[in-house]
Amino acid sequence: MKKYVLAITLGIVALGLSSCRRDATTPAEVKEELRARTVVFTVAGRSYEVKSTDGGFDGGDIIGIIAPDLGYINVKGKVDGRALLPEVPIRWEAGQTRFSEFFAYYPYDEGLNSTTSKMSIPSDQSTEEAFLAADLRTAHVNAEPLTTVDFVLGHRFSRINFVLSSKVGGEAAEKVVLKDLLTEATVDLSTGGTALSGSKADISALKQGDNRFAAIVLPQPYMEVIVTTNKGRDIKYTTYTPVTLEGGCAYEARLVIPETGHSPSEIGFTLSIIDWENGGTVSYGEPKEEGL
Repeated sequence: MKKYVLAITLGIVALGLSSCRRDATTPAEVKEELRARTVVFTVAGRSYEVKSTDGGFDGGDIIGIIAPDLGYINVKGKVDGRALLPEVPIRWEAGQTRFSEFFAYYPYDEGLNSTTSKMSIPSDQSTEEAFLAADLRTAHVNAEPLTTVDFVLGHRFSRINFVLSSKVGGEAAEKVVLKDLLTEATVDLSTGGTALSGSKADISALKQGDNRFAAIVLPQPYMEVIVTTNKGRDIKYTTYTPVTLEGGCAYEARLVIPETGHSPSEIGFTLSIIDWENGGTVSYGEPKEEGL
């Protein structure tokens, strides 16, 4: 009797081990099916540099991904070369034949839960981290099932560069402040449109070199800047009539610091549309989405 019990016990153990092996081993054709159904993403900036590399993003940058009809909202995607690797695998539906919408945006926001969300830009952009945090970039793609989703992110807000020169030896700009601008907006990621809201604030620009400053602002009418020099002077510059800034456009203002003792209450200046970055391509107005 004991021999039979032992044989039965060993048989059950063997069956259990066999079952475990089957569960842990996925047939090659099933693995291929899972791979084929997982959405593959690539990512790039547009034809201009958006950060420090030609591809538009650095390895390790986090980009938000939304695929609303597939049930994925605000998935973190990590940049790895040209690949964008979601933290959670995003998969097509079984037997899907319809196109799906995909959205990508940068910088990543933990609180975003919709393709239409309220966003704000830092009013103090005097550090590079804050300056880059203000530079919203988005992409919107309609993709056929089992195809690669190629995100090409474009700038959604406006950038203003200030280049100053002096008529007085040794006097230079220490600080540039853009006056009275709205810093909050509801952004539609599908169109890049912005609905401004909130109260106005002054925006401190990032110093990028001797007498060179830059700031990212929401698209809106703009007209006034205050420059503080290393001599302690505050000088007001104005466009006299508001200039309406467009989303996706970069502008440049060339300002002259007047001689000491000759500081009129207002100095006129104009804004010219320029490349977003040196060597880039001018983008007029709302960038056209690819893949639509």
